[in-house]
Amino acid sequence: MNDYLIPNLKNACKILVMLAESDRGLSASEIENKLDMPHTTVFRILKTLIHEQMASKQGRYYFAGNSLLNIGLQMVSTNKLREKAVPVLHQLSVLTGFSSHLAVPSGYNSLIIEVCDSPRPTKIASRQGTLAPLHCSSTGKIFMAHLYHNKIEDIFNEIGFAKRTDKTITTVAQIKEELKKVVAKGYAMDEREYTNEVRCLAAPIIDYRGNAVAAIGITAHVTDFTPDLIPSISKIVKEAGTKLYYKAELNASKPAHA
Repeated sequence: MNDYLIPNLKNACKILVMLAESDRGLSASEIENKLDMPHTTVFRILKTLIHEQMASKQGRYYFAGNSLLNIGLQMVSTNKLREKAVPVLHQLSVLTGFSSHLAVPSGYNSLIIEVCDSPRPTKIASRQGTLAPLHCSSTGKIFMAHLYHNKIEDIFNEIGFAKRTDKTITTVAQIKEELKKVVAKGYAMDEREYTNEVRCLAAPIIDYRGNAVAAIGITAHVTDFTPDLIPSISKIVKEAGTKLYYKAELNASKPAHA
């Protein structure tokens, strides 16, 4: 059975586990000593993990990267985040009168993991488990702006920006301009880009490292969520995102070398 194992893949898995368990980060020499691995092997593995965003480097210390954090959120912390989010989503729906939702990044998509329906008779929202494209959903734009801002061309070349409605943004240049607005305003809009006659607004949920680990948003018909409401609704949604600031339930303290 062991004949089928790939040595360097095993080594990479061991390094990933170490990074995930370390609050303060690890130097390359610490990894080499703890795992008794050659310097060249550790160096090549760490370079590959950084390239794939499974690890990140700050000074001489290595940490778990965005991709690894996202996997951890979806596989380990999603339930904790969802539990914490339910009352916030309920309050958000009551305050706005619109359906609210919580999403996490999933590859080049935004995964809806919790939904609270609008108290109004007309309920418009994607269901739990929906995968929404990054380029035309409000939560997806949050992740593009905060996690994938350096990979816009890569995403476009790999999967393209499909046109779902007449208002869908489909070019790299347009997306980059849109993401500048997202960062500047602190929220993202889906202006009937994912579904006709539906307007969405989302804000990031930031962890202690400054990573957008999730996004919270609202969805409504354009006749209910009119443009004049955007300033007040965006403020409410951003405040909800602040309430769900992910205070590292896995590890409560900030890395010493961050």
